[in-house]
Amino acid sequence: MTLKGEERMQIKIKKVIAAVLMASLVIGCTGCGKEKKEPKPTPKATAKVNEGNANASGDGEGQSDVPLVIACGKFSKQFNPFAAVSQSDKKVVDLTQIPLFMDDRSGRLVYKGIDGEVRQYQGKDYTYYGAADLSIQYDDKKDKTDYRIKIRDDLIFSDGEKVTIDDVIFSLYVFCDNDYNGDVPLKNMPIQGLLNYQADSTKAEKFSKKKIKQYINQKPNQLKRWIRDNITEKGIEGRKAEQLTERQARIFLAQGKGKKVKHISGIQKINEYELTITTKGYEREMSGALRIPVCALHYYGDTSKYDVEKNKFGFRRGDISAILANKAAPVGAGAYRFIKLEDNVAYFNSNELYFLGCPEIAYLQLKDMTEILAEARKELQEKMGSTPAPEVQDTSNSPEEPINPLIEVTEVTEGVVDVISGDFDSEDLRWISAVNSNGELSGNTVNSDLSGDGWYHYIGIHGMNVSVGGKSGSEASSNLRKALATIFSVSRGVLKEKESDLVNLVNYPAAQELWLSPSENEENFAIAYSKDVKGMEIFTDDKEAKAKTELAAGVALGYLEAAGYRTEDRKAVKAPRGASLQYTVWIADGEQNPLYPMLEQAQQTLDTIGITLKLQEITGEALLLDKLRTGTQQIWVGTRPIEDMDLDVRYGVAQKRNIFGIRDKKIKKIINGLQNMMTAQKRREGYQKCFETVLDWGVEVPVCEYQQLTMFSSKRIDADTLPQDSTPYYSWLNEIQKVKMR
Repeated sequence: MTLKGEERMQIKIKKVIAAVLMASLVIGCTGCGKEKKEPKPTPKATAKVNEGNANASGDGEGQSDVPLVIACGKFSKQFNPFAAVSQSDKKVVDLTQIPLFMDDRSGRLVYKGIDGEVRQYQGKDYTYYGAADLSIQYDDKKDKTDYRIKIRDDLIFSDGEKVTIDDVIFSLYVFCDNDYNGDVPLKNMPIQGLLNYQADSTKAEKFSKKKIKQYINQKPNQLKRWIRDNITEKGIEGRKAEQLTERQARIFLAQGKGKKVKHISGIQKINEYELTITTKGYEREMSGALRIPVCALHYYGDTSKYDVEKNKFGFRRGDISAILANKAAPVGAGAYRFIKLEDNVAYFNSNELYFLGCPEIAYLQLKDMTEILAEARKELQEKMGSTPAPEVQDTSNSPEEPINPLIEVTEVTEGVVDVISGDFDSEDLRWISAVNSNGELSGNTVNSDLSGDGWYHYIGIHGMNVSVGGKSGSEASSNLRKALATIFSVSRGVLKEKESDLVNLVNYPAAQELWLSPSENEENFAIAYSKDVKGMEIFTDDKEAKAKTELAAGVALGYLEAAGYRTEDRKAVKAPRGASLQYTVWIADGEQNPLYPMLEQAQQTLDTIGITLKLQEITGEALLLDKLRTGTQQIWVGTRPIEDMDLDVRYGVAQKRNIFGIRDKKIKKIINGLQNMMTAQKRREGYQKCFETVLDWGVEVPVCEYQQLTMFSSKRIDADTLPQDSTPYYSWLNEIQKVKMR
């Protein structure tokens, strides 16, 4: 939970379900050499936690009886795994439930969880264990795909009930039910018989495309309302919007026709621990859609209403209200048991039956720090006035030491919480470092962990509105955009100088941690826009920032000349037809935008070569998104969640326009091909070809990811037991069972 970040995320677009996190099909380590697999963990049924107590503390056999206190934001008290929405509620769910499938540090699905998989990340081998195995078999002749799921036979819910495939089937049916309205995308997957089941009609999957198109063109009120609520208001566009609308049209058109349908034909139970799911064709998002919690049928459902052979699945079809009503006391097979919520603190004790091993810490608390932090900040403002920031090397504990204005640090050092996360700035880092005797971010008082905050920042350049002669795809137009992109790219250094460890520069249109992005040790890795008009690499040595900027200015001038600009005395003085000597950048929140210093630097550099860059503030991210849909933008500062890897919406031609204003047959071919690429290597190659094509157009300048910092109390937590290399896809909570208190 990000305390400062939650407010910021509320105003941004809702996170798009990650196609990329759903894509990987090939198993194993990407590196060479011997794999060292960690021993397979087993449950430990010797802990004596006695259901915990009000303070979530006591004696645990072989465990620390010191509770681990984790800061979080406000609870909405929706702890039901089918209903949790807020970040704090989801954290309760994550602690108490197990996912059917999970991701590794680079965002790839773990397919062999039972015996474990070794995957390499940043040159290190890591072993990933999970609740299940997934095997996928595509039948080319029948154009169908079978997903065979096998769960471990030693999974046990925290109340002692065994986990079987019936719990998985129950969960699948709830997530596929018409009454489910959460963000799990399973109900929209092409599972055989699912549409018929949702329409309760054998007709739904038989209508011709022509019939469906005619129905959509009639714009019936029922469909219009559905599109408004489920497409328009959720900001879904492109092919995804089209697919969902044809899909829903089939359901509406089929209702009351044909024979009734009692089950989803594509979901078949094999035995107590295995099932198969069959889809029409191959859907690249299907495997990722199976990253669902395995929910307890006996607790959330009604066992008297469950009998697969009689087409009964544990609840009343079309009405999951009884399931959602159980929202305050979650039960699952996760690392911890929920005890209670009291005075804005959620109490837990360890689950000795957890399949990855009983947690080393017997007692845990999630503590809502919203009001506490607000009150502390108010008191601090009254006390400190204009206290100067300390030098990093100043580690004295003298009475004269300035008051630390970073409340989050104080809460950790004074023992209010043991773990707290936030979006900090470089000045904050100085205060964090100052509390450690070594003057570093990690030391004897606080241990810090940095990982991406889940957002990718870029500069967009519209292909048509920044072009020569109105021809977006011409070489001259590409050269014009590359001139601008080269300056934007070199100006990124300002962000690194300003924010230091809190910003990671990226060079491809995706998160740098993502398995689809080339790493620095790969042959095809390149710094974004680091070549001159002849294709020669620039920045080949460690030049000073000023020297790099001057070099980039010369390279940009070369691109402008190649685009048809007339230059005099190292300045552009006349633009070719359709181009300009001035361009406008739209920037949400103006000077408050974290990329603003970079734009100022680019503005100054472009001015030296005769190009005027006008910075125009747009009030808020939401308004910027609305304006981008008009297609009138020239350049803009863009932000998107790293899970959003829908290339068709970004660069495709399925819709009338995309925000980059490009239409490219190569990109269209790549995007269409991705749907049928069933190996991780092929998919990776496809994505990278798309990235390279986009960069060749010069319409997107990858900028950075900002880092979120998590502070751990070094005095109370054994830092050696914390997992290494946290990423947006894999946090320290993924290995909570290994963490020890001192």
